[in-house]
Amino acid sequence: MAISRALNSNNDIFVLNGRFAVVSEGAETVQHLRTRLRFFLGEWFLDITEGVPYFQQILKKPFDIAKVETLLKSEILNTPNIKNLTRFESSFNGDTRKLTINFDAETTFGLIEGVTINA
Repeated sequence: MAISRALNSNNDIFVLNGRFAVVSEGAETVQHLRTRLRFFLGEWFLDITEGVPYFQQILKKPFDIAKVETLLKSEILNTPNIKNLTRFESSFNGDTRKLTINFDAETTFGLIEGVTINA
């Protein structure tokens, strides 16, 4: 069983009652997934091949929602403990240029439902 330190909404380590809060199993998988989807390609100097190609392929005009969905689905499915997506929906607001994805996924720990990522 994997156990990780919990992160808050700002991706800072979460402390509860003077101790590091932890997450495990499905919650740990969702946290890992959120971190991966916020990680830009080339951001980590030790492996510039890791990350989502936001600057290279996503944040371009014209916006290609099909291409973006394919890239994000691939990143989700390549996350450890994710077996498959059972539901995937996205919405893009052209005025604010905000993308929201909602999905359910089957993991090695069971089904995780209602995951929402705002990009």
